[in-house]
Amino acid sequence: MPQLYTKPSAVDILRALELLAVRPRTFNDAGDAAQNAQIVHQSGVAQYLTSIISSALAWLDSDELREAIWDAASARLCERSGRTAMPAISRVFKIPMTQDIEFPITLHEPALTSDNLGMKTWVSSYLLSKRLSSLLISASSLLPSTYKNNRPLRALELGSGTGLVGLSFAALWGSAATVHLTDLEPIVPNLEHNVSLNDELLNKTGATVSTGVLDWSIQPGPQPSAEEKYDVIVAADPLYSPEHPKWLVQTIKRWLSHDGDARVVAEMPLRDAYLPQIEDFRQRMHSMGLVVLKEGEEIGYDDWEGKDGEALQVRCWWSVWAWKTGKDQ
Repeated sequence: MPQLYTKPSAVDILRALELLAVRPRTFNDAGDAAQNAQIVHQSGVAQYLTSIISSALAWLDSDELREAIWDAASARLCERSGRTAMPAISRVFKIPMTQDIEFPITLHEPALTSDNLGMKTWVSSYLLSKRLSSLLISASSLLPSTYKNNRPLRALELGSGTGLVGLSFAALWGSAATVHLTDLEPIVPNLEHNVSLNDELLNKTGATVSTGVLDWSIQPGPQPSAEEKYDVIVAADPLYSPEHPKWLVQTIKRWLSHDGDARVVAEMPLRDAYLPQIEDFRQRMHSMGLVVLKEGEEIGYDDWEGKDGEALQVRCWWSVWAWKTGKDQ
């Protein structure tokens, strides 16, 4: 690293700061999570960055260059303070279409401030997005009669966050479906931005995607008509409070078509603190008249770090639901 006492050029300092950038972990597996390991030994890096931030950089003849260096050094220091301290990032997720073909979804994730965790992509979203291709192939799992009757399938994502699941669904189905991505009002602007980031992919596949605000705690006005309801509802990691199971299920009841081939596809991390909420969700879905067609558990690796600095392993439960009266009962 260029030492400040040698009065290095701004180009050399900025190049070194770029080398020190910390990328968020990927979700593929524990080994892949280490792919961003720095080629620079980390001992003393925080002290080095602090020295840059505290230096006047007086030998540089440009205020703009000094500001750029301070900003970059501050960003590198924030990146070493945990995932929630990282600045805004953009990253690409590879989603399988077939065994041999995958497509890229580009997502922007703003810096995590306050309680806006809906701005982060969670591992359950990634796992469900990867699973969609196998679910879509199976007629007994997810092939509504509306699609078979040549009407575009109507899909709704609840709690879309950054939109990975909904965008993956849209890219997989292409012109055969319309997909509506929803979340709370503060989250929707970034959701809209992520849809625009993937315009090329969506246009190539012929997918139709829209976004909108949907607050589960509010059940407005009269029930939607049969034509306004959805053939498929998808949700990933939707439970964060004791009220969420009730709100989520009542929202599903409101918007899910009563066609026998209608489906709900969900994936949830099995965090100890939220296991009662998952059980509440199960019971409410059964009480509403839905049954599990398929379910299973799988392991993913989130971009949080465990106490030992390793990738954080997350066990998730996925499920496909249908009405009890459906032909697949």
